[in-house]
Amino acid sequence: MLTYSLDYEGKWWMPVPSGFPDGADADLEAWTARLAASSPVSEPWNTEPLASRLPELLAVQHRELDPSRTVALWYCPFGLPAAGYVEMFVGDRGSDGSDLEAIVAALPSEVAMRPTKVRAAGLGDGVGYTRIAPAAAGGGTMAEMGYLFAPGDEATVIVTARSADPAVIGSMSADLWSIVDSIVLA
Repeated sequence: MLTYSLDYEGKWWMPVPSGFPDGADADLEAWTARLAASSPVSEPWNTEPLASRLPELLAVQHRELDPSRTVALWYCPFGLPAAGYVEMFVGDRGSDGSDLEAIVAALPSEVAMRPTKVRAAGLGDGVGYTRIAPAAAGGGTMAEMGYLFAPGDEATVIVTARSADPAVIGSMSADLWSIVDSIVLA
């Protein structure tokens, strides 16, 4: 079984539990209520009538995350709710895991994509990209920045950052790369 480590700046990022109970909270509702009461909250969510609806929005943001993720971080530069999020997936390398550029090229996008070769300190060579993902049923488009790596012989690591606001992706890009560059598999 692969394990990982990563570093992030707690000032901007908030770790998101994948399931409950998580040690501090019995369920999603308890977690969102605790966050809303104890974390910095951005305007206008810190005053009524929206303050009382913040836990509900946080629960929706939690449910939007992929349940198969290895780790997730909310990007909260202005406080809650999250302006965007990062998910990391660590898994066994599939048969197509060595052609990272082909995987990126197959992603649908509303704008032209140009895969970029990258090198992370702990993961080695990989591919980075940005895209505007097509609208999902009932939702809008999503800006995405991602990185794919195939370190060693057995693993694939995928890190994606998403936000409904492309400017948020731009503002988090340097911090996102710091997180990616810090990832180490063991």
